[in-house]
Amino acid sequence: MKVSVLERVASVSARVAALQTRKQTLEDEIAAEEKRPMPDAARLRHLKARKLRIRDQLARYDGVLRTLKPLAGHVAAHRGGVV
Repeated sequence: MKVSVLERVASVSARVAALQTRKQTLEDEIAAEEKRPMPDAARLRHLKARKLRIRDQLARYDGVLRTLKPLAGHVAAHRGGVV
């Protein structure tokens, strides 16, 4: 089954939104842990490492979207749609 450029853009955009939500959740958990009287250093390292992995994934998907969006605009223009 062939996936259209428009479907790919929608899929990647949904993934980016999910990753941004997860990143915000991690930022909230990090802030809460840092406010504790005796923050757990191991937990903070783990949370920050997960946040960095998400940041890297977001950067990678940003590059994919930059490549796909012009293609999607071209496809939509030929179909008479809007991106």
